[in-house]
Amino acid sequence: MHRSFLIGAITLLAACSQKAETLKLSVTQFGTATEQAFDHYDAAYSTQFAPFPKSDSAKQRAFVANIEAFTGKVTAANIDTLLDPDAVKIDPDVARQWQDTLKDLRSQYQQFVAIFDNIEAGSALGASAVTQSGPILEKLRKQLATISTDFAKTPPQFVTRRGTLIAELNQIKTQEHNNPEAEKLLVQAWWQRWNNLITDESTMQADTLRAFVTALALGNKLQGQIDNYTKLDMASLISAVEDGIKLSDQIGKLSPAELATQGTALLETATN
Repeated sequence: MHRSFLIGAITLLAACSQKAETLKLSVTQFGTATEQAFDHYDAAYSTQFAPFPKSDSAKQRAFVANIEAFTGKVTAANIDTLLDPDAVKIDPDVARQWQDTLKDLRSQYQQFVAIFDNIEAGSALGASAVTQSGPILEKLRKQLATISTDFAKTPPQFVTRRGTLIAELNQIKTQEHNNPEAEKLLVQAWWQRWNNLITDESTMQADTLRAFVTALALGNKLQGQIDNYTKLDMASLISAVEDGIKLSDQIGKLSPAELATQGTALLETATN
């Protein structure tokens, strides 16, 4: 009888371990999605202040011209400005604060994922750890919802690049043009550059929001698995992983308008 009990216990532990390992796949999906969301978030924030990219030859020409026109002494304090006067210098304290905030956000989700690293060690402890992770995930989902909502309401813009183009348009308008047709061509070329900028800006905003909506959707789905973990069998957990892959693909194909609608529904789910 002791032998049959032991065999039964070992079989149960193996089954629990498999369940936990399968759940970890969904946790990894969520963790990877949040990392990608914060990567996009960081890039969106940083690109606000980035100038238009220049080729090496253009940078070299600008530097040579700057040095020829510069009458002072080159120092460590002004060399960066001489090399690239268009680059916006962000206050170091502001930049540091942003990086600290982003690091703290990433850490919260990394710590959640780490809960599941050794969760298959024992059936009772494993199931308990899964249950205890539920409230943590709920808070993280609400945080993602808040960030997504704020981003959708006031998405970052390419502030520096917009400023550059506006200055160029003002220069076109104030210059004396002997040839009206030439001026018209300059304005048309400017419009195309502005249109391209707005397109790139919209793409950046949509890609960032898409990354957050994906993370939020996977988080909502994971919450259901965690809350019902003891009732789910292996087939259900495997199906959930497959559904997560399909869900990510579906969100990746949404148009900006569809993305906004999907995002609103997910945000309501996360905060209710």
